[in-house]
Amino acid sequence: MIPHASYGGTEWGAGLRRTMCLSSGTMAETKDDITEERRILKKAGVLDDKLMDRMDIYPGDRVRFRFYYPQSGFEEIIGHFLGFYTLYEGPEGGGDLNLVIRAVKDGRPTVLYKDRNYLEEFENVEPNAEVREQIRDLDARHGRHVGHEFG
Repeated sequence: MIPHASYGGTEWGAGLRRTMCLSSGTMAETKDDITEERRILKKAGVLDDKLMDRMDIYPGDRVRFRFYYPQSGFEEIIGHFLGFYTLYEGPEGGGDLNLVIRAVKDGRPTVLYKDRNYLEEFENVEPNAEVREQIRDLDARHGRHVGHEFG
């Protein structure tokens, strides 16, 4: 806990300023942290190249999702991963993080929002190489990182 932070030499505040890092440890992982963790797991024999390739999913990839609901059991959906979306966030925060999936339901293309908390497993069935490359280029230009949502 940092009780006070200096903003410009003699200016003191309660540590709530957007332009200043107040903690060396943060819950948000950067790309380098994820890459380093994977390198360690690979060295320990927990992951191999094949598994590491299957851990990442990008928007546009065709993915098999398997959800488990305690009352009704398993549900499997095969569709294109579109991203994540928070459907509701109140003034206190919160809100469930949902997977957004484009699937075919009753013969029609449908966009589904599924609660990530019920996701049991996923398998990247068909990576979309063209979209992945465009997203990587976009991320490099904007300093973002997409693809490590699950790993």
